[in-house]
Amino acid sequence: MAFPFNSEEGFETGTLTDSDFDAESGTYTIAHYTECAGAGIATPYKGAYCLRMNLANVSTTAYVQETADLDMVNGTDDLYMRFMLWVDPNIVMATGDEFAVMQYWAGTNTVEAGVYINYTTANGYRLGIGALTAAATSFLDLPLGEWVSVETFFNPAAGAGTIDFWVNDSAGTQIASITNTGNITSGVVGTIGIDAGTTKGNILIDDIITDDARIYAPTNRWRETILLTESAHAFVGPGLIDNITLLSGAAADNILIVYDTDTADVLDASNTVVELRNSAAKETVDPAGMPVNVIRGAYVSLAGTNPRARVKLCRAVAYGSDGAVRNYALRRT
Repeated sequence: MAFPFNSEEGFETGTLTDSDFDAESGTYTIAHYTECAGAGIATPYKGAYCLRMNLANVSTTAYVQETADLDMVNGTDDLYMRFMLWVDPNIVMATGDEFAVMQYWAGTNTVEAGVYINYTTANGYRLGIGALTAAATSFLDLPLGEWVSVETFFNPAAGAGTIDFWVNDSAGTQIASITNTGNITSGVVGTIGIDAGTTKGNILIDDIITDDARIYAPTNRWRETILLTESAHAFVGPGLIDNITLLSGAAADNILIVYDTDTADVLDASNTVVELRNSAAKETVDPAGMPVNVIRGAYVSLAGTNPRARVKLCRAVAYGSDGAVRNYALRRT
């Protein structure tokens, strides 16, 4: 495993500009938890934001695209990718409909492999993988109305390429001997290639991680001690931080700042409640004056070379269940 991952994205700044993704297409939102609660759907898997596609508003595609971190050289590189996926229990798809929620592309938009939602009256809703531009051929059951972990392993070797996948750590059947696999130049997540019979429902994607080793499904969504490897909301709403620790990387340039906000607002310095800096590489830094209260939420900003934060949570109003987050969101002003 890399230190800490090859890449990680949870859309916690609320904008595409500040995310790892650098291009987009179609109608989607980087949805605040209050938007999700107001729509009567799940709140983000982690933090304050997630990627939301409302199928009633999407014609054929709605995605964000990354053209750097997901690059792979044919026959040399391979990559594990895990993301959290929520599919609306009220989704409407005609039998035989299928669309992608993730794809690897070569060149401008040549599909080399992907993950697909598939529906038939005989089999119900399934999650599958497919190679090149063909339909998905390997499937696992897809639970609706709950966050599920989706992980893939892709080796884009021409003529001998493979793709594996896991849903909540249950393994699907590998697709092997993929022909004509080119160098991977980008990856997309969202909803791609929607059929006319797919007309209703929301798709949420959050907590996207890539690495050079298995990532596995998370074992606990609501941890008392939260490990952050990038800037993110540790939690939203009023809460008490018992302690926070800066776990420095291999340089003396790490900075950790906690802002009292649930919209990643780092412009108002009066929102600062904790600031930590390391003076040596790989140094562990703890603050004085703990615990501290926040009113709106705890946004932990991390800067420097591979910093991490360990947040020990004492209590929080909007934490511990999706219902707790939703109830606070509906009361938030």
